[in-house]
Amino acid sequence: MGELGRVGRVVATLGLGAALLLAGCGNDDGAGVRGGGSASASGSATGSGAGSGSGLAGQDLSGTTNDPQVQKAVADYKTWVVAEVDGLVADTAKFTDAVRAGDLAEARRQFAPSRVRWERIEPIAGLVEEIDGKVDARVDDFEGVDDPQFTGWHRLEHHLWKLRSTEGTRAFADQLDKDIATLDRQIKGLEFPPAAVALGPAELIEEVSEGKITGEEDRYSHTDLSDFDANVDGSRKLFQLLTPALQAKDAALVSGITAGFAAVDKRLAPTPTPTGPSTPTPPWPPPTRPACRPSWPICPRSWPASRACSG
Repeated sequence: MGELGRVGRVVATLGLGAALLLAGCGNDDGAGVRGGGSASASGSATGSGAGSGSGLAGQDLSGTTNDPQVQKAVADYKTWVVAEVDGLVADTAKFTDAVRAGDLAEARRQFAPSRVRWERIEPIAGLVEEIDGKVDARVDDFEGVDDPQFTGWHRLEHHLWKLRSTEGTRAFADQLDKDIATLDRQIKGLEFPPAAVALGPAELIEEVSEGKITGEEDRYSHTDLSDFDANVDGSRKLFQLLTPALQAKDAALVSGITAGFAAVDKRLAPTPTPTGPSTPTPPWPPPTRPACRPSWPICPRSWPASRACSG
């Protein structure tokens, strides 16, 4: 089976799991965990392009639940997300500090690691108003690469790889820091709708199957493997938190989802990512020349890192 087929099967089974959990979420008298209206969609004109993980923002997340296992999963997930965003602030600062210092090589090295925590939590982070469009939009959503509204990681990525320069990037680095700080402040007070948590695993895997696997997102740096890895990691974390609730409703489905992850793991051989060996990432057909590190000027799309490629 091809990679899209394998990933697609995981999307489908996770989607069934979400549907099963959501079947128990209704508009009751307000007891339990409520998805309040404190978060709004980021799907404005400045929203991110194809493959964005903010698809939850366009869905009805107003359901509630009295299932204690789902409530625990929601609470545990928020604790985990808050910690991830705290780490994201520090990771992003390493990247933007290098950009501001004019250190092209170091900025390139820090680009992919700075995005890992964002990619793990992207669906829920996308519920913070407009944040996705500010930090993770692709050029496709704007007039062009010089559009002042085009900001975030991918504006800086274009400078670092396409223009091979840090000139003129300070303002974008400063804005990225500010936007991630906004996310850090707002995520702590955000009510996590149970529906968002239930739908999150499928959203992350769907992003891989429809976006990351094509290489459309990190089109200049070709560090797609890192984002792919982080999306799968975030999906797996959510599934693990939801497993007790789902197990009680349909143990066979849990087995199916687990088997789906295992099938992907078996097919997708482990490869190095900017943060070291982690979850499996996609083994594209064997390269005809050695692959190169994401921080180098010219890299075959998404191949594993190696010092053998000089670009």
